[in-house]
Parts: sequence; C-alpha cells; structure tokens
Amino acid sequence: MRKKSYILTLIFAILGFISTAQTAEEWFQKGNTAYTNAAYKQALEAYHKALETGEHSAALYYNLGNTYYRLNEVAESIYYFEKGLILKPQDPDLSNNILFAKNMTLDAIEKLPQTQITAFNNKLIGMMHTNQWAWLTLLLVWLFSILLIVYLWIQSSKSKKQLFVSALVLGLLGVVSYTITSTKYTKLHSEQFGIVFSEVIQVNNEPNQRSEVQFILHEGTKVQIMEQFQDWQKIRIANGAEGWVSGAMIREL
Repeated sequence: MRKKSYILTLIFAILGFISTAQTAEEWFQKGNTAYTNAAYKQALEAYHKALETGEHSAALYYNLGNTYYRLNEVAESIYYFEKGLILKPQDPDLSNNILFAKNMTLDAIEKLPQTQITAFNNKLIGMMHTNQWAWLTLLLVWLFSILLIVYLWIQSSKSKKQLFVSALVLGLLGVVSYTITSTKYTKLHSEQFGIVFSEVIQVNNEPNQRSEVQFILHEGTKVQIMEQFQDWQKIRIANGAEGWVSGAMIREL
C-alpha cells in the first residue's frame, strides 16, 4: 500500500507540473491575443498570471515591457526589459526596445567611457546567460575528456597528434569558458541593480537629511545599489556618480 501511495503521489506531482506548464502557456497566449487587440490591461493581467505560475522567460518579460510601454508606464517597461536582458543578454529586440523606453525618462545619463579591452570583455561575457556559459563549459570538458581517452587508446601517431591538438584547443576553450562563467556568476551575485519607481528622488552625499543634495533622479532610471544603512541606500548611476537615498522606491532587478 505504501509503494502504491508513493507511485500515486509521483503521478499527481508530474500531472500537476504539466498542468502548471500548460496554464502558463495558455496565459501567455491570452496575453498575446489581448495585446494584438490593443487590450493592454487585459494583456498585463494575463502575462502576470503566467508569472504567477512560475514562468520566467525573456519572451514573457519582453512582452510585459512592451505592454507597459504602450500604457506609458516607463519604470515598469524598463524594469521588465532589464529582467529580460538578464536572461537573454544581447537580445536585439530587448536591446532595441529598452532604448525607446529609456528615451521617455527625464534623466539623460552618459555612461563612463570604457577601454577597448573592457568593452570587448563585457561584450564577450554578455553574449550568454550564466547558465548557458556553464553548460558550454561542461560540454567542452566532456569533449576534452573523450578526445583524451581516444588519444590514449589509439596507436596511430598521426591520429594521436591530431587528437592531441584538438584536445588542447578544447581544453583551452574550456578554461576560457569556465573563467567567463565564474566571472559572470560572481558579478551577477555581487552587483545589485534596481529601477527607480519614485517620481523624483534626491540623492544626498551622506545618509542623513541634513547632508547636501548631490543630484536628482527621476522615475525609470537604472541604479546600482551599493550598500544599505538603516532606511538609506547608497546608489551609483551609469556615469559613476554616487550618493544616498532615503525612502525612495527602488525595485531590485
């Protein structure tokens, strides 16, 4: 009886998972239909229902960003485009549409200039999500191991030389891929970004109301959250300027 109970529990768990996945897809398609018919509030409701099922994808965030953009809700639009880019870096549609959304913000912040090496590294690291880099690393290690085993097994000197070179190349690529994965993982978990949802916020040079106001930010601006002190947050913006904000609504990405 206990064995049957375990089997039934497993079956119901699998059926529940399939049902949830189908429900997420159904809500997603309902959202798409509503968006096509310009029923943007209905589309939002459907997309958020899909989110509630545990569905998190670049496509869903992209559609949410577009829907909020149509409703002129800038901060929400940028927030979901940024969420999509975390899952799918360098995606042309997300990268293009977020520029349109950022053009609606009041803060025109120029990024700090980068060296060619830094720009190349950032572009290389941003080509794929952390999980994709991790899977690529595992694939390269797996192929390297197979070639190494074949190299030790065969007798032909010519084939051994070709296999050795191939294994060496795969090994080097594996090291590079692992380094990128490690760097991206560390960066992802050590850097915290957010979007300003307050209409206007003052940024002070110290975490108290008596300190000097450094600059002002508006809704939709992306900031890096550096640290927290009581109800104050230290932030940094794209041009490198830093300061403290209190009571501001900054939604973390």
